Amino acid sequence: MGYDFRNSTIDEFTKELSSKSSVPGGGGAAGLVASVGIALSSMTAAFTVGKPKYASVNADMERILSECEELRNEALAAMDRDAEAFEPMSLVYKMPRDTEEERKARDEAMEDCLHGAGLVPLSLMELCCRGIDLALELSEKGSELLLSDAGCSAAALSAALRSAYLNVIINTSSMKDRKHASELLEKADKLYREGVENAEKAYGSVLRKLQ
Repeated sequence: MGYDFRNSTIDEFTKELSSKSSVPGGGGAAGLVASVGIALSSMTAAFTVGKPKYASVNADMERILSECEELRNEALAAMDRDAEAFEPMSLVYKMPRDTEEERKARDEAMEDCLHGAGLVPLSLMELCCRGIDLALELSEKGSELLLSDAGCSAAALSAALRSAYLNVIINTSSMKDRKHASELLEKADKLYREGVENAEKAYGSVLRKLQ
């Protein structure tokens, strides 16, 4: 089944999110929050580019605008990718497990699903970290009039990063291939530490300048 959550209205998406439906879930919500955070960075750069006062960082702002558009689209696509990765798993839960052969087939199918499902939030974590780096840069170079938006961007992306991290953990916790699970967790742990630290730097920088 194909999903198109990115083209849903906010009301439609949140209504589906609040329902008893298996998807969307936390992963899809994280993609949406990430796209909002990136959009805030894009707005900050858009109001900075071309201004004489910020001529020295004009090239940086143009680069950030381009990167933000790419990341925003990737974050929205992650909403559907998360649902598509979970769908096969929901079917595995319905597989019979009365005999040894059935249980073995079910376990193998679940392992395959978990591998795929674990990669989606990990890639979203990478995206969030890239977005956080841009928010940090904007907190230092962006227009003073949009400083709060750069801080909001960092806060939103930090929330999305933390949410995606939880999804990596829950998927890897059920994997029987512990070597593969450990490799994914090691990458996720590193992204989490670096992303949260940089988000705090960006948010703290903005807060100090505003107070």
